[in-house]
Amino acid sequence: MEKTNNTPQSVPQLSIVDSHTHLLPGRLAEKIRAFFNANMDGDLAYPIDHEAILAMLARAGIGTVWSLPYAHKPGVAAGMNASSADIVTRLAGNPVKVVGAGTVHPGDNDPAAIVREAHEKYGLKVFKLHCSVGDFEADDPRLDGAWRYLAERRMPVIIHLGHAVSGHTIAPELAPVERLAQKFPRARLIIAHCGHRAGPQALDLVEKYEGIYADLTPVVTEPVALPAARVNQLAEKLLFGSDAPNTAICAEQNLAHVRKFGLDEAARAAILGGTARRLLAEVV
Repeated sequence: MEKTNNTPQSVPQLSIVDSHTHLLPGRLAEKIRAFFNANMDGDLAYPIDHEAILAMLARAGIGTVWSLPYAHKPGVAAGMNASSADIVTRLAGNPVKVVGAGTVHPGDNDPAAIVREAHEKYGLKVFKLHCSVGDFEADDPRLDGAWRYLAERRMPVIIHLGHAVSGHTIAPELAPVERLAQKFPRARLIIAHCGHRAGPQALDLVEKYEGIYADLTPVVTEPVALPAARVNQLAEKLLFGSDAPNTAICAEQNLAHVRKFGLDEAARAAILGGTARRLLAEVV
């Protein structure tokens, strides 16, 4: 894929926060890459090597990434969280700062304990749930204890809603995040990919609930489709994401897509880092 080196105007080098990347352990990363290679046409924009991914993101002006593991079945989350912390340690000298995330599955023996360990033992401040890969609903009652802890600590949780193998979300599949916002009003819930292809309905929830946010991460080959006026209106609750390495849209291209929303300076600053930094600063 042809790459560009354009960075948004008025954004200093390495100032952008990419809130949606996946720097995963080697064997897992290889298996996920094999799945994408078998199920899509065309090339992905990034290799799976962590240093190479970060170098390419840095060329787009990205200085911080959130690295998001996701549990695909019960029993793997604790190990993935330990690996996430190890990856942060290993990459500590990289010019791009890596913020490690944790994950959990409702089928785990004690989801609340896994979340607590991730935060208190490993220092992870962000969480990721992938409902389609893990085959569960975000508001599964078995996660209530985990949600209670996450809400108390005000930890941002990126939630990929829906069940389609393609990664797409339809409007009815947004309902669990609305129920979570009602049940745990202190929770910080980030709708991954802005619920694409139900982006406008996802923005309705972002506007309605204080605790609901969304990221503007593409879905493999598709940038999120949203009304520009609403992106500007809700910029303080929106985050930039690339989905590196398993995306066909490189960060430069997604930044160009974000620029097409005609953002004013304040909105651009919020989406490209301000919102993400504010959410992390609120974690206790």
